[in-house]
Amino acid sequence: MTNGDLPKFKEDKFYTFQPFRVSKYRVEFQNAGKLADVPGYVWYTPAPLYLWGRYRETNLADAVQQHDIQIFWYRFDKPVFQGFTANGDPAWNHILWAAKEEQWSKLVDAILETVQFDIPNKLLYQYALQRLVLPDPLTHDVQRLLLLAHPKVTVHAFAVLSNTKQIAFDTRKPVSHCPSVVQFKPDPLHTRAGQLLFLNDKLTQDRAFERYKEILMQTQDENYQEKVNEQRGKK
Repeated sequence: MTNGDLPKFKEDKFYTFQPFRVSKYRVEFQNAGKLADVPGYVWYTPAPLYLWGRYRETNLADAVQQHDIQIFWYRFDKPVFQGFTANGDPAWNHILWAAKEEQWSKLVDAILETVQFDIPNKLLYQYALQRLVLPDPLTHDVQRLLLLAHPKVTVHAFAVLSNTKQIAFDTRKPVSHCPSVVQFKPDPLHTRAGQLLFLNDKLTQDRAFERYKEILMQTQDENYQEKVNEQRGKK
């Protein structure tokens, strides 16, 4: 499936990215020729979270305040990704965020524990961590030409998992230069959980998370019992 099949970026109060609501610090490379020359950071793109995952700066602010995390960033001259265009602005294609190595796990846990609910549209969103190996974008900026011997760097991304689709990088094959996310079918667990969750037409944001956890546990128990019954039937 091509990037053109992705859902369109939505322009409303939930999806408009306001880059400096949470304080972010620009990494200074000075004379560095590759990202490894400035150690101590873990690099990642949060673009799918903001573009398709209903993730907000308020969610990030909660993580920053709760775990005392700092958010760093850098905009490269050459694009690192493609397809991250918001309202005609391709900035997300050029931007990576970074966390200090000792704070990275706290940031990941905070994001993966977040669940967003769009109750009027009966949508829920969770996230998953992905690992990509890409040509070093800083070296690309310095050398201008992408060479075969170009150094590689690990960059992380957060996939969006909803009850209607998944938006993620396809890591089943080698990731190319300037990769883009694609759309996958939803996990049946999320689909079933969404169906049960939104049966209640009086569901509120305050109640949604606890009810969702209850449904996930119930659904997982049912799936486990089905597998047990299948194994018994084969004997």
